Amino acid sequence: MAKSLLLYDLKNKNNVEKTHIVRSLFGYEDKSNMGKYTYKREGLLSKFKYEKLDKSAIVVDIRNEEKVKNMLRKFGLNVLIMRLPKKKS
Repeated sequence: MAKSLLLYDLKNKNNVEKTHIVRSLFGYEDKSNMGKYTYKREGLLSKFKYEKLDKSAIVVDIRNEEKVKNMLRKFGLNVLIMRLPKKKS
């Protein structure tokens, strides 16, 4: 399966916006009642395989590229997409 590299820029976002974007993408653990209960909150990338290369670089299968791109653009981010060649076996 071909892969896509998605690069996005969080530079002009404040800390609250950055946290919201990252949690929406990757999910997070939520603790309540002073840590007594833990809940796993899923993000978009929890639903399929991905590889995080850097703070703002993700590699996903080409079939999931559109979903991730749309979410990042929904938050007003510029997205650069590069198609990666298939690995030779």
